[in-house]
Amino acid sequence: LAVEDADWVGRESGKPEVARNLALVPEPNPVLAAEMFILTMRAREANVGDMVRAVRLKDGTPIGVIGANPRGDNAWTFGYWYKRDAWGQGYATEAGCAMIEILRRRGARQLVAGFFSHNAASARVLAKLGFERNGKDDPEFCTALLAKQAHVGMTAEL
Repeated sequence: LAVEDADWVGRESGKPEVARNLALVPEPNPVLAAEMFILTMRAREANVGDMVRAVRLKDGTPIGVIGANPRGDNAWTFGYWYKRDAWGQGYATEAGCAMIEILRRRGARQLVAGFFSHNAASARVLAKLGFERNGKDDPEFCTALLAKQAHVGMTAEL
């Protein structure tokens, strides 16, 4: 991700149908907030090893963001989001497989992720990527909805 991506990141992640599936993204998501996110992720990559990337079609069209953040002991948190017109086309699974392979090569042994219970599509993607429910199903706050939502925790052993 580059600061130049802030416009589409803010616009697409802040749409109601996308933001309601994410914990920390407001609706709408102002460009300044997207810039701050991108700059924070780039600084964290340099300092602690975070990996957050834009997902683009072969023609360069941006369709989403995927990332992982180290937690220690070779465990990482894993997450993603895609713009609405990219849903249901296999992009999340394809990019997820690629990211998991990169993390495996970096020594990751466990990935932790989750989804709000109203997001069945994300549950299917995570299952395809090898995640299983881990029993950590505590409600989590959703910034876009300004309320806690039922959340399902998942883990993948690599």
